[in-house]
Amino acid sequence: MILITAATGQVGSQAAQELLQAGTPVRAFVRDPSRATALSGAEVVAGSFEDDASLARALDGVDAMLLAGCDSPDAVGQHRRVLDHARRAGVWHIVKLSAIGAAPDSPVALMREHHEVDEEVRQGPATWTLLKPHLFMQNLLRAAETARLDGTVAAPMGDERFPLVDTRDVGAAAAVVLADPDAHTGQTYVLTGPAAHTYDEVAASLSAVAGRPVAYEPVSPEVYEARLLAAGLPDWRAFDLAHIASAYAPADRVVTPIVQQLLGRPPRSLSEFLQDHRDAFHPTNAEPVQTR
Repeated sequence: MILITAATGQVGSQAAQELLQAGTPVRAFVRDPSRATALSGAEVVAGSFEDDASLARALDGVDAMLLAGCDSPDAVGQHRRVLDHARRAGVWHIVKLSAIGAAPDSPVALMREHHEVDEEVRQGPATWTLLKPHLFMQNLLRAAETARLDGTVAAPMGDERFPLVDTRDVGAAAAVVLADPDAHTGQTYVLTGPAAHTYDEVAASLSAVAGRPVAYEPVSPEVYEARLLAAGLPDWRAFDLAHIASAYAPADRVVTPIVQQLLGRPPRSLSEFLQDHRDAFHPTNAEPVQTR
């Protein structure tokens, strides 16, 4: 049995769907079963990383698992609890969703937390594979409203290039690894899109689907953080989002061939992603965008 945690999230849901379509038994661990409608055929277990009883139920009889979770100040402790249960249950392979830029000295707490959990996964006794994607293209959906209404996309990304990756490709890569863990034991896979883009280029691509000119508004991390706080985001989340660019060294912004190698096809491009989500950005047919 393969367990997918955070199975209604962007990566977990895609991984589960890919495995189910291949006829692989999947158990989906979710907080809210009503959100698991896309996982037809999966065994759904309701629970959370804070609930020991639900973790024991979810991990019973599991051979391999995708360990993914929501960002939280308690993420390290929550993931350690899951790993403790996985050890007791005898899980023999763990695929951990990490991130490019995960490091013990990162200026961003999210990356320090990823590194800490990654190191614990490496300690075993289960074998492991680490998936390290770059920034998700789906994060651009947060800018859909301002792109439609104001013709701007504000971000604290400077003029650097970033190889954004589609979460659908990350989930598909996770499914490939989970379907044959032995072939990927001990590997760290750095997952990127097919090209690195500046946010001026992102804005130009948005213009093509928004039906109006869209300009990049570069803002400082401090200004961006203040805007997020004013919008009601918690301080830890606002800081990480505002300073995320500082988490990436030049080597972290290099395109890799790993998605192509795992999936046997190129990763989705930025233009493909935007075409697939054009309704979110076009003012005449847009619907409210929900992200997580």
